[in-house]
Amino acid sequence: MYERGYKGKISLVLLDLAGTVCDGAQDLRHRWPEDDLRGCKAPVLPFHTVFKRHGISLDWTVIRQFMGMYKPDHLRLLLELPTVREQYLSLYGHPYTQEEYLAWLEEFRILLTECALDDDLTRPTDGAAECLTELRHADILLGYDTGYFSGIARALTQKLADLYNLTFDVGSNSDEAHGRPSPGMVYDCMMKAKVWPSEAVVKVDDTVAGILSGNSAGCWTVGIYATGSHAYDKLLTARPDYLLPSIRYLPALIFFIIEPRIRRGERPGAGIP
Repeated sequence: MYERGYKGKISLVLLDLAGTVCDGAQDLRHRWPEDDLRGCKAPVLPFHTVFKRHGISLDWTVIRQFMGMYKPDHLRLLLELPTVREQYLSLYGHPYTQEEYLAWLEEFRILLTECALDDDLTRPTDGAAECLTELRHADILLGYDTGYFSGIARALTQKLADLYNLTFDVGSNSDEAHGRPSPGMVYDCMMKAKVWPSEAVVKVDDTVAGILSGNSAGCWTVGIYATGSHAYDKLLTARPDYLLPSIRYLPALIFFIIEPRIRRGERPGAGIP
């Protein structure tokens, strides 16, 4: 009998970068006293610095609310927060202008380039190298998507390749594809990898926006809760198919749980049996 549902193997794993593959949880208070000990510090640091330079108080918890999103969108959302708008009006006497937003964004971009390539923050998360090796041995293609500007993402992935032999087959162009939580970057990588349907793809991320992008694309989604920005309870609100403390456990999840579910005719988003 003809069956339309997909019953093949996982062919593509799409990984977020900071907080998932690198820039994991570590104590760097000797460098940054405000460090909250969570991973994915590289984007938080420049946001905090830019706002502080301009006289606005913004703690790391607030900045982390929108992690995973394309950074220009992230900045605008922070500027639109009521507490930030009040501080801005008090300091400058008017709401922020487009020109001011673009100037802040350029400041942020320069600082992010430094932070994203910082030696401490490019260090792979525990088990990342083993995870990528196991997936490659299973003939699974590796892709990445990120909220970073595409140039910064390319520089970061080049450093991961040069220093740690962590390489990817495809990567999304965040400056052109629609950013998370849109599925645009997932589709971008799928087309570049020539992998379909979505049931053959696993999207892995440490942020709500990243999980929502995978859900919208129809992929299997895995939230990583101990190495990045968003903790277990917050990731749970995005309704990923699975939650793991780190990507160390991702190969076993794919080989022993997700692929058997596919062979049984189950699909992403159906809930854990």
